[in-house]
Amino acid sequence: MNDEQRLFLEDARDIVDKLSVDIAELRVEGLAGRRRRHLAAQVFRRVHTLKGSAASLGHQSIADISHRFESILDASRLGQLELDRPALDTFAAAVAEIERLLESNNDSGGDSQAIIQRLAKHADSAKTRDGIVSNLRAVLPPELAASLSEYDLHHAVSAINEGARLFVVSAAFSLESFDSAFRELSKLLGEEGEVIATIPGAPAADNELSFRIVYATEFFSNELQRRASALAQIRHEEIPVKPEERVATSSDESARSPQGEVATAARAGIRVDEASLGELIGSAAELFRQTNNILACISPSSIITQSMINDVRMRFIAFEDRLIKLRLVAAREILERTVARTGRAAARQLGKDIRFEIKAGDVGIERSLAEIIADPLLHLVRNAITHGIESPEERRAAGKDPSGRVTLTAYSESGKIYVTVSDDGRGIDLDRVVVAAAEHGIVGDQLTEEQCLRLIFRPGFSTSRDVSDLSGRGIGLDVVDRAMGVAGGEVRVATKRGAGATFAMIVPAALSLVNCLIVRNGEHFYAIDAAHVQVNGVDTLERQRLPLVHLATLVGESIDSPEPSQAFVWRRPTEAGSAVGGLPGYRIAVDEIVTTQETLVRGLGRHAYRWTGVSGAAEMFDGTVALVLDLSELIKLTLENAG
Repeated sequence: MNDEQRLFLEDARDIVDKLSVDIAELRVEGLAGRRRRHLAAQVFRRVHTLKGSAASLGHQSIADISHRFESILDASRLGQLELDRPALDTFAAAVAEIERLLESNNDSGGDSQAIIQRLAKHADSAKTRDGIVSNLRAVLPPELAASLSEYDLHHAVSAINEGARLFVVSAAFSLESFDSAFRELSKLLGEEGEVIATIPGAPAADNELSFRIVYATEFFSNELQRRASALAQIRHEEIPVKPEERVATSSDESARSPQGEVATAARAGIRVDEASLGELIGSAAELFRQTNNILACISPSSIITQSMINDVRMRFIAFEDRLIKLRLVAAREILERTVARTGRAAARQLGKDIRFEIKAGDVGIERSLAEIIADPLLHLVRNAITHGIESPEERRAAGKDPSGRVTLTAYSESGKIYVTVSDDGRGIDLDRVVVAAAEHGIVGDQLTEEQCLRLIFRPGFSTSRDVSDLSGRGIGLDVVDRAMGVAGGEVRVATKRGAGATFAMIVPAALSLVNCLIVRNGEHFYAIDAAHVQVNGVDTLERQRLPLVHLATLVGESIDSPEPSQAFVWRRPTEAGSAVGGLPGYRIAVDEIVTTQETLVRGLGRHAYRWTGVSGAAEMFDGTVALVLDLSELIKLTLENAG
């Protein structure tokens, strides 16, 4: 068995475990509405992934079962059939057969053909339900109705049938802030309802970017309007659509019948809840602080020596580190699976010779975070291969090596995880973005390169014909941005025409142990990743050459004295690129350099991106909370404001 087959089997078994849990939850009494639709969509994505992986590696029976399985789920997404008890029973049987095929590594025997026939029978029973969809198309503005897919329309229909009302929200943003404001608005609307679809609209004025959002909610309150208006120019109008008359189906009965749930869920095995594990880590950290304080109070004449105290502290640090690692999966494993699952299969199908490079060291990623970034990572790799890398003939004509290169990298810095996908292909054609923007009423010469690159992540621009030709880079990139919103991270992109593009997903680690330099400025304590600082050993000449920046300036505090009490040298990490401002480093002035210590850093959750230059928070031995600073971001922001 080669590495690709081994990784496929491991990945497929994990998908089967998750499918078992999802199907069991779909059986739960009273599960309806958004949660049920979310689960069904999750099952669809898992089966779709399994189908592609199995087909690319020659597991035909698994691919055939998954294909039929996917057809039923697709019909469900289109409102053409109910996921009733018989359908869920068939799903459970299909998952059990896939599990048998994985364990036996044998496509013969078993009930594969019988399962395929059962799945086909359900798929054949799907009935088109166009009544309310046709009504919805008729009452929507024509250009808006033409822009919505069948899935969008049925999504709206489902929400309406569940008691929601349908609105079209028109939002106009300033070009300078549209990216962050759009994300904030999407999150705000998501708190009260569901964003069905987003399409670009014609702006009312220059230097504006507008969108129309199809939105389902039970009530569009004045408070929602007020909060939304703080982010953009907002108008909303209700679309008058009545829910369809609902006929009782066997799914109602199945919701009340959890039969088989225990047996199905049992195959998922015993798992450790991440929240409970997080509480255990927190308890260990608290025990560490209390022990440290007790040891500090022991008389110097005590038989306990300093080496014994240090030994206890190091044991606690090692214990915390082991607990944290229980939450993690190796980033290298995630990247290798992505390459095995999507990369090599896509390259073979397109007849492209592509070398894959993986650089991950020993970086670990929380399991929950790994799930969030899995689909965006697959999407970025697939687009790099399909659209970023040219054909061998094109590369030869451009004077390039006929073999393309895709590099996947993961590294950690200051409590953040960086996952990047780079290729040496044709790059992003910014002229195409400008053309597409002009079609939506945005004057192209008003767009900077950064604004162009931000624009391709917005919904609507990814579905127009011109941006679809944008080296494939505009297709579905809003999926990546939405995932970063869930994770509290951000996505960045850099490109050079003819030389390729790099997409970086930057997400906060929920928990990490970081060796930090602890400093004080005024009454506040701050932590900086010690891997990038130097307190001693800097010669006088270098100190004079490096520019001096007060930490108070970077964090928006007043400077008590222009002459620094103490200072350390900070150098930007090599993984992040060239030094900020083209300089090799800075001297950072602070009121006091306190100590250097292993520090338990906690992430700031899904809203972390709001605090530029803050990576997380750390609790000191005495209970004091110190913000963990990202000096790269703070210095960059200060330079931009000064310029």
